[in-house]
Amino acid sequence: MAFGNFINSLKGIFTEGPLKDLTEEMSQSQNEKQSQLQPGKLSAEQVVITDAFRKTFNVNSPVRENMHNSFMFSMLVMASHIVIADGKVEPEEYQFLGQFLRDNFGEETETEGMEVMRKLIAKREELEARKPMAFIQIIGDCGSQISRTLSEDLRYQMLSMLARIVKSDKNITDTEIEALRDVAVYIGMKTDDADALMKE
Repeated sequence: MAFGNFINSLKGIFTEGPLKDLTEEMSQSQNEKQSQLQPGKLSAEQVVITDAFRKTFNVNSPVRENMHNSFMFSMLVMASHIVIADGKVEPEEYQFLGQFLRDNFGEETETEGMEVMRKLIAKREELEARKPMAFIQIIGDCGSQISRTLSEDLRYQMLSMLARIVKSDKNITDTEIEALRDVAVYIGMKTDDADALMKE
């Protein structure tokens, strides 16, 4: 399924669960180099986004395409939680995410990914009007899947990207920091990791 078609199926994903089709574990190559990250010691800007990260979240890969789409969707769910944590969408945060997607995955993924973000932000209000905390449950489900299937290095890289979204508008609020800490826990990291990433 192409990522464009995946976007069109968002309604079904919200109804059935965002990761319903993700049924196999992420296989790790025995030859994959282990990152030398030391969680809790690097600021977000010091974390290097690796080729392994790009490969895992690359929606254009013909291998395990549904899985790649699911991981990308999960990352965007987390990003949407960070972007609206303070109750408003700051242009700088939106622009940073778009640039991150373009730089790491290409122009097509940027276009489609930002469309997913718009739908996620709109859908959150609709969902929570019907059932309070419904979107938080989706975030928890996505985080659990990421925690079970991705290495700590890849999760740390994703968390660093989210921390850079928080920093991008130069107006860091307590609610944004708490949202980042929540995501850290959801993906199997520590709140200390989130705090370290927020250092200058």
